[in-house]
Amino acid sequence: MAIKNGTELPDTLTGSANADTLRGNGGDDILNALGGNDLLRGGNDKDELYGGGGADRLFGDAGEDSLYGEAGNDTLIGGTSIEDVNDGKDFLDGGAGADWVYGGFEDTAQGGAGNDTVIGGFANDVLYGDDTEGTIAGGADYIDGAEGNDTLYGEADSLASGGADTILGGEGDDTLFGYADGDSLLGGDGVDYLDGGDGDDVLDGGAGTSTLLGGAGLETIRGGVDGDFIDGGEGADNLNGLGGNDTIYGDFDAEESLAGNDVLNGGGGDDFLDGGAGVDRVIGAAGIDLIFGGEDAETQTARDTLTGGTDTDFFQLLFTDFVPEPIQPGEPIISPPAGDWITDFQDGTDFFLLEGLEFEQLSFQRINLSVGGVATASTRIYVTPEAGIPISQAETLAVVQGVLPGRFDTLDFVTDAPVV
Repeated sequence: MAIKNGTELPDTLTGSANADTLRGNGGDDILNALGGNDLLRGGNDKDELYGGGGADRLFGDAGEDSLYGEAGNDTLIGGTSIEDVNDGKDFLDGGAGADWVYGGFEDTAQGGAGNDTVIGGFANDVLYGDDTEGTIAGGADYIDGAEGNDTLYGEADSLASGGADTILGGEGDDTLFGYADGDSLLGGDGVDYLDGGDGDDVLDGGAGTSTLLGGAGLETIRGGVDGDFIDGGEGADNLNGLGGNDTIYGDFDAEESLAGNDVLNGGGGDDFLDGGAGVDRVIGAAGIDLIFGGEDAETQTARDTLTGGTDTDFFQLLFTDFVPEPIQPGEPIISPPAGDWITDFQDGTDFFLLEGLEFEQLSFQRINLSVGGVATASTRIYVTPEAGIPISQAETLAVVQGVLPGRFDTLDFVTDAPVV
């Protein structure tokens, strides 16, 4: 085992195939350990440290250093220790292997290939689970932004490669990207932005007003105690706003063919919930909520389940102006829209909002109520293309479960001209 010490001038120190100790001391040094389980300390000034093969320990010490673990399960620390908060803006690259990378103060750190642990430290860091070029297939990384306003990446700029990453924003206003595979993103404290990317992800906004985007895959997203914006994206997602006044979309910007059957729960607070395309279940829970099942523009037959809560809720019913056309031989029969299934409706407390009709078109000769439909002890609200058209050609707006006609009727529907 060799021990080599540099001077106060710029030095180049090279190790061996064995376990070496290289200390740069002062000056802009280059330390190359080669093989073995080595210890490298950059010392003062702007140093470059290369671990080579083996399980190496690299410390940048003071100055703006670049640390490369290369092969092996390495430990990279930008400063003299994990408590050193003024060690300069470093670049750390774990390379291949299961590495432990600690940034420190305003550093850029990447784990490289393998199942890495990447921790940001005290200031505003940029952390990657894998390499910044997106050329290395990623592992299952653990990334912790700790304090500061951090930007954290499970992989780099490649959506095709990745691993099941765990990413913690910690304190501060953080930005987290999961990218490929099933990732777990926890925003922590602060105003955070979380993007799960591809894969079946779990997103948790934590404290603070957060933006949570599921992307592709089957997501589980929890907002937190404050008002959050949540978009499940493609696939069948489970979305829960928890506390605060939340805005929750099942598939805000997804193509209809890629949208899934989502579950939305507003939790506490006055929430806006829109299931989007698909057969969704939308729950307002506590608070004054606006509940919208969404639409399916292609089939117009998706039935959502809309559940209010203990407070005043607004159920938004979509009218698509369905007009049956003659069926040609060999063509499938197009059924009228089936409408939504509404539960926990409280007469005199909750409201229906009818969307899709111009005020001048509205006539309550076209709105009808009937018993049953898809459930007993329920009221079916439907609209006919025009007065006198049979029910078989009517568009169902909603089926109100547990409420019989007589509890409310067409006289309870009030028109209000729009304010121009």
